[in-house]
Amino acid sequence: MEFKLVMRAGTLGLLLAAAGCYEYPPAPTSTMGDTYTLRQQDGADRLLDGISALTLADAQQIAIKNNPTYIAAYHAVNAARMRYLQAWGAYSPTIGATFSMGNTHNWTRNTKNMSYDGAPTRTQTFSTNTGISANWLLFDGLAREFTVKIYEHNYDYQKQLEEDEARSMMRAVAYAYNTVLLAIENRRIAEEDSEFQQSSLRDTQLKYEAGTVPLSDVLNFEIAANSAESNKITADYQYEVAIYALAVLMGYPEGSFPKDLRFPSDFKTNFSELPATDIYLDTALANRPDLKAYREQLEIAKYQMYQTWSTYSPTVNAYFNFGYGTSLNHHRSGWEGMYGSNRAPGNTYSESPSMGYGLTADWMIFNGLIRENKIREYKANLAVAEFSAAAKWLEVISEVRTAYANYAQSVRQTRLFEKTRDLSAQQRDLVDEGYKAGNTELTRLNEAQRDLVEAETNLASSYINIQNAKAQLDAAVGMNSAAYYGDPERVSPGVLQNTPVANGEEKPAQPAAENTAVAKTEEAGAVVVEEPVVPADGAKAPPIPADPTKAPETK
Repeated sequence: MEFKLVMRAGTLGLLLAAAGCYEYPPAPTSTMGDTYTLRQQDGADRLLDGISALTLADAQQIAIKNNPTYIAAYHAVNAARMRYLQAWGAYSPTIGATFSMGNTHNWTRNTKNMSYDGAPTRTQTFSTNTGISANWLLFDGLAREFTVKIYEHNYDYQKQLEEDEARSMMRAVAYAYNTVLLAIENRRIAEEDSEFQQSSLRDTQLKYEAGTVPLSDVLNFEIAANSAESNKITADYQYEVAIYALAVLMGYPEGSFPKDLRFPSDFKTNFSELPATDIYLDTALANRPDLKAYREQLEIAKYQMYQTWSTYSPTVNAYFNFGYGTSLNHHRSGWEGMYGSNRAPGNTYSESPSMGYGLTADWMIFNGLIRENKIREYKANLAVAEFSAAAKWLEVISEVRTAYANYAQSVRQTRLFEKTRDLSAQQRDLVDEGYKAGNTELTRLNEAQRDLVEAETNLASSYINIQNAKAQLDAAVGMNSAAYYGDPERVSPGVLQNTPVANGEEKPAQPAAENTAVAKTEEAGAVVVEEPVVPADGAKAPPIPADPTKAPETK
């Protein structure tokens, strides 16, 4: 019998322990230590196994699964969910049990003017008390209902914060990745410059030995070659810093990447024209998680204000109590072995069950206007939340327009820089031929080479600016969810949508062909921005490409 009781108690304890468990994959072991060289490696150190070429999509997928800041936001959502479930517990009765037992000893001695039979007495009492109580809140002026709604919206608020963390992190990963690409391009430019200067130095050295050019020309190309080498060193440093930043965002404990890891360079493509700005604005206002988070805060403030009215209502509780007590009394008269008392000890035993139930009601009539002022306080908090949401709405509008304009001017700049680079390369080659023929001054060749290097650098930066502008626009619109970045093969990317009209039908989207942010004109070879035109048909706007590393194809 005792063994069965022990087993039942153990089973109950295990169930209670399991109910309080929260299982989750721990943080990388190395991050919990205080050493780098002797750190214990685990799965986080093998994130790049099997990857020879890292694309932006790969980097973002790894980051969404391993970045500790985003994972912390995920667990914050689970904590909010548990608080929401706790709020439902207020509808349940509370049941408690108590048990006590004790043993008391009482003596009576030194009684004056007693008879022989009134010898000292001693009483020993062993008692137990067992009780079960239940209490159930029946009505509290809807305070519980408002509490549930508060925690429900707090749960949704944390989910939006998680999505916003993913949105911001994906933008940061794209920026860091693009910085790596820019450093690679800058090194390529420096290497080409160094090759030109070295080639010119060899040719000029031969001419100097032949006595056709002065020593200053040789020194000129030596200095230029050293400057190109310095630019390569700078580009290498920029590359290292960029991969350090990218590794941290990806949650890679090594803090750097393998030397043989390659980065695709297929970002030098034509870029399609964007649909009208209002499509992006509508999509952003419907999708941005940070704006949704502010709206959830507004709902929380609203229900907190409603909850203050509950204090004017009485609270009604039902209760039930059951108790069971036992008492065993052992009486002994006289001291053992004294007075010759032969009175036998007496024992008494009793049981005392009890039960009670009923209702209680509490009603605060007046408390010095505390309730009234608290209502005013929460109304003010509601106004704060409302205008904070309005400010975030305006901020979203500004971010979308800024990102849209940034993309448009980046494309225009790139098209100009492409032409400038081609012209600069043609000019440098002509000047170089003239210098070799002795018809052009050395200073003119230096200027032409500097112009070419500058044109190449500007063009490389403009390509990266377009990629950054694309990442900025994606983040400003809040197009893709964290689930898409975590599993792009199974989760579809977001699409641009117009705001539905009043009758429930979707407002026609504006096609990219007729409503472009970047429109071509042939006037003086310029590329200008035209205002969007409302289409006559109901063509749909094209979706944002699934791969953020690639620009949309020109149709």
